Amino acid sequence: MNRFSKKSALVFFLVAMATFLVSRPNNHEQEREEGKQFLDMTYPFDETSIYWPTAKPFMLTKVAWGKSEAGWWYASNEFSASEHGGTHADAPIHFAENGRTIDQIPLEEWMGPAVKINVTRRCAGNRDYLLSVEDIEAWEKEYGKIPLDAWVIMYTGIGTAYYPDRKKVLGTDKTSQEALPELSFPGFSQRAVEFLLRERDIRGIAIDTPSIDPGNSKDFRAHRILMAADKLALENIANLDKLPEAGATLFVIPMLIKNGTGAPARVFAILP
Repeated sequence: MNRFSKKSALVFFLVAMATFLVSRPNNHEQEREEGKQFLDMTYPFDETSIYWPTAKPFMLTKVAWGKSEAGWWYASNEFSASEHGGTHADAPIHFAENGRTIDQIPLEEWMGPAVKINVTRRCAGNRDYLLSVEDIEAWEKEYGKIPLDAWVIMYTGIGTAYYPDRKKVLGTDKTSQEALPELSFPGFSQRAVEFLLRERDIRGIAIDTPSIDPGNSKDFRAHRILMAADKLALENIANLDKLPEAGATLFVIPMLIKNGTGAPARVFAILP
């Protein structure tokens, strides 16, 4: 398969944006007219959004919400949150001292073929399951070699089944430092990340849990190895049960934060 080129990526992106911007009566009509299906893979941000236990959660404050003194309607909110929570992206600077920040990553790096590796059965039996090289090889045996510039997505099933239930997703409903010893959810193994970086040319990796590292990690090796290689990560992505194992194209639109180590992101896919 040819490299997912900059030109192809931008064409896909422009088509996607044009489709989102046009008005459409319903999804079925949009699919008939455009010949494409879109899958939103983003959780809405609100007071239930899942953040790292030590991070500042999402807060929305209504500044104005009603008729003005002059008689017209006016509404405005303020919001605040940590960079790393809800559906979000990680930039290399997050775990690599000289890594790029969110604003330094060009648009074309935020899109590419979507590879979904389904390990839901293994995760159901082991909340601390680690994606293995064997899991990757099993996917390739069925669907072919991972495409160039792909997003490799670990589908644990935990986010799909339980988000935004903090206890069921994180393994604990505690907050702050006291929550950290009780965190329990699956992630990428060190060997799997090293294999993808050494043997495959990927855009980044993604997962439907709050971290690409497992909840019980003490050294965040998946983050450290991935970010040292200048690659990207997505966490807390939604609707993986509706994403096919192969053939879709993933798009990420992170908030463009100057010097950002990560950012809330709108993630979606064009389905085959």
